[in-house]
Parts: sequence; structure tokens; C-alpha cells
Amino acid sequence: MFSGVANLVNRGHRQKLKGTVVLMRKNVLDINKLTSAQSVGGIIGGTIGLIGGAIGSSIDTLTAFLGRSVALKLISATSADSSGKGKVGKQTFLEGVITSRPTLRAGQSAFDIHFEWDSNMGVPGAFYIENFMLVEFYLVSLTLEDVPNEGTIHFPCNSWVYNSKLYKSHRIFFANKTYLPSDMPDPLKKYREEELITLRGDGTGKRKEHERIYDYDVYNDLGNPDSDPRLARPVIGGNPDLPYPRRGRTGRKPSKKDPKSESRSDNIYLPRDEAFGHLKSSDFLVYILKSASQNVIPQLKSALPSLCNQSEFNSFEDVRGLYTGGVKLPTNLLSDLSPIPLFKELFRTDGEQALKFVEPLIIKGIYIILNT
Repeated sequence: MFSGVANLVNRGHRQKLKGTVVLMRKNVLDINKLTSAQSVGGIIGGTIGLIGGAIGSSIDTLTAFLGRSVALKLISATSADSSGKGKVGKQTFLEGVITSRPTLRAGQSAFDIHFEWDSNMGVPGAFYIENFMLVEFYLVSLTLEDVPNEGTIHFPCNSWVYNSKLYKSHRIFFANKTYLPSDMPDPLKKYREEELITLRGDGTGKRKEHERIYDYDVYNDLGNPDSDPRLARPVIGGNPDLPYPRRGRTGRKPSKKDPKSESRSDNIYLPRDEAFGHLKSSDFLVYILKSASQNVIPQLKSALPSLCNQSEFNSFEDVRGLYTGGVKLPTNLLSDLSPIPLFKELFRTDGEQALKFVEPLIIKGIYIILNT
């Protein structure tokens, strides 16, 4: 009886902390895959292949995040365990989709979550997250509400989270509080040190897409001696005469004809969080398609006979029309193309004026002069 009472006292008062998790599903318009194409035709063809693969691998509904797919654990910033690290709370999972949240940006989704938290564990200052799905997602933030003696605690994340088996250690995120090194809460110091070690890497191995390692190497991949000896280039950096610059280390194998040079690859390692964001990717793709629109002209000929049969512009106003009103696409053609995710993203922003181009500065300048 006495031991049971003691355990209740040591455990403290158990409570529920309500939180909101904001994330984004992996976008089928993967900018990294599209930009690896060798030509404009490759972009279009590669996109069609991507669409087919996305059917089986992408997240089709928000409910894919529910159940036991994404797990979180809070970490205390004020109460340490026997090793000196902040105490870790009980694992919990995403619960339900929040449909009415006006602050969400395009592509974002919000989920309810509740944490079991003992009062003697103090104030949360970090959290672990595990992704048990095969597909990565973009974690925007976690916000805790009504935390005793603290109020609202916000965790800005803005990072891609891959399947937990790909990581050597749990993904961790810290609260939106800044500290001088001397002022950082002791229970968080070891977590911070471990995270910095992860980001630095150890200078070995080939970098992989899911990694977040920022280590550096000399410029020894500027040439391609395996393809042609005339394409060999000297190593820049790493010697007394040319100590710098440095590039992001990729860890690829050395070339066969020059052991000092690194072999070439179409896939260049870039820490995932440094890649284009969702909105930037969408904008980039839109302008790629606009510049590559000649590849889809055969599909548009039946819908735009007057445009395709016209060999030249009749006036400067016709030219200017490409930048002011664009070439309007008929709605029946849009309905045929919109099931394709790539075109759906294009028409989401431009609709019938998908072929409206950005006005060149020289043309804009001419019309300014003419109108003054």
C-alpha cells in the first residue's frame, strides 16, 4: 500500500495537453525529379511516369496520417532523468483532421493530438516524431495549448520527415525559444548536442536523399575524365595555394581515370530541407510548362485551329496579347487535361489563361515609351 501511494506521489498529477500538428503531404509535383530530366521532352515524359508511380506511393487521403502512422513524444525542458536528459513522455498519435482552421496555407493540413503529461515533468521543450509510413511528409509545426504555468508553446519545424527506419536517431524538434549557450536548460543540452552531431556528419559514406548532413568537400567534380580525358579538371581547394572554396560533400565514388576526382552523377545531394518548398515548386513548374508549351501543341491543335493555322501575328497587339490576356484554353480541353496532376496544378492558378506569359522587360519598356 505504501509503495503504491509513493508511486502516485512521484508520478504527479497526470493531465492531457492538447496540441495541433500542421503538416503537408508529399506533393506529386516533385521538383527534384522533374528537373533531373535531360530535356523539355524529358520533363513532360518524366512527369507522366511520375503520375503513374504516384498512384501507388503518394498519400491519397488525409486519413493516411491517422491511426498509428505518425507518433510524437514530448520532452521536458525542466525535469531531467537519471542521465541528465529531459524526461520523455508517453507516445501518442495523430487523432483527427481539423477542417476549420483559417490560418492554414495552401496544401497544409491540421490534426488534433493529445499528450499524457505528468505535472512533475515540468514544461515541454522539445518532442520526438516518428513516421511509420513509406512516404515522407513535410512537418510545419506543433502547437501546445493551455500548458500549466506556460500557456501556449509553439514548435516551428519546417522539415521533411521520412520513415523512421531511415534515421539512426529519432527526429527531434525544439520549442520556439532562443537561448545563449549558458542559459539553455540543462535537460535540453544533450539533445541539442546530439542534434548538432547528426547535422555535421562524420565525413564518411555517400549522402542519401533523406539525410540532413551539412559537411563539405573540395571541388573535385567539375570535370568528367571518364567520359573524355579532355574533360578532366584540376581539384580546386584543399591545398596551400587554393584552400577554398568548398562544396557540399556528396561522397560519390572516385572516377576511374582520375582517383582524385569524384565521379559524376545526375543526382546531386542536397539536404532535403534546402530544396524548393511547395509554393516555390508550383511556381517553378508553371513557368517550365509555359516555356515548354510547344510540346503540347499537337494536343491543342484541334482545340485552337485559328491559332495554329495562323503563320504570323497581324499586329503588335497580338504579340502583347500573349502577356496581357494569354491564349485562353476552352473549358472542355481543361476538363480533359485536369485529371493529370501536373496540368491540374497549372490550371489551379491560371485556369483558362494557362498560356499567359510573363511580359519581357523590353516589351514592357517599349509600351511605356509609346504611352508617354
